[in-house]
Amino acid sequence: MGTLRVTQGLMVQRSLRNIAASQDRIFDLQQRLGTGRKVNTPSDDPIAMHRATATRSSINRNEQFSKNIGNAGPVLVETGATIQTLVDSMHRVRELTLQASTGTQGQPQLDAIAEEMNELLEETVVLSNKQTNGRHIFAGSRSGSPAFSVERNEVSGDIESVTYEGNSEAVQTRISEGVRVTVNETGDRVFQDKQDIFETLITIRDSMRSGDQDTLKDQSLGELEGVQEQLLTALSRVGAMENRLERVGEDTEDFNLQYQQLLSDTIDADFAETIVELNAQTNAFESALMAGARVIQPSLMDFLR
Repeated sequence: MGTLRVTQGLMVQRSLRNIAASQDRIFDLQQRLGTGRKVNTPSDDPIAMHRATATRSSINRNEQFSKNIGNAGPVLVETGATIQTLVDSMHRVRELTLQASTGTQGQPQLDAIAEEMNELLEETVVLSNKQTNGRHIFAGSRSGSPAFSVERNEVSGDIESVTYEGNSEAVQTRISEGVRVTVNETGDRVFQDKQDIFETLITIRDSMRSGDQDTLKDQSLGELEGVQEQLLTALSRVGAMENRLERVGEDTEDFNLQYQQLLSDTIDADFAETIVELNAQTNAFESALMAGARVIQPSLMDFLR
């Protein structure tokens, strides 16, 4: 069996390789401290890098879902507040209609009540064209333009009819993977579904002005019941969607916290452990330098002195 002859050159090469490897290890540990990550390139840990990439993608998707929910929130809040204002306004309309339908009011009193009714009609039109961030919330997908237009009497300027100019298209947004929800209420559904609110108010105002108390008692009061039911139904839809978005938003934030923790566990460096390892590697490097200095023999010039 042959023997391996260890030459001076071989010893020098091995010493240099050990020193270079120790330097590379020190550089790697310093890079970990500098970046705060134990995985900086795919070659460091291919499996961990793949897991980190997938986790980042999940985080990015959830952040987009959170953004969508955040954008939808103010619109729903404004929609709910506007419908609630309408509900309160219709309570006053009912009070005035009851007052005018008792048969105890003279025409001057009816005319005075009609003036307040006309103001309530004007307010309802304003609310129907409510805007949030420059978008008309009841216009469907045509939110760049007013949801309703009015036709007025050329002499008095009073509203004679109201027309819906929006559409019935739902505005939807993605709130989670594969889930899209409607985040708007269209004007035709809120104001003109089973009962046209504007026609009801116009009829009440005109009946007061003409002294037609029978219409107020036999027709208008019943229509107002339908108006209130219509508005309350719309308000419940908005409230239910607000609650859903709030729950989904909280869940999305919780998921992202978990993903962030998973990402940290996958690629982030343990500073205390890295510093201890760096100190140990630095000591090993210095030892390798000392050993290398002993291995490398004096040169020929040293013998010629």
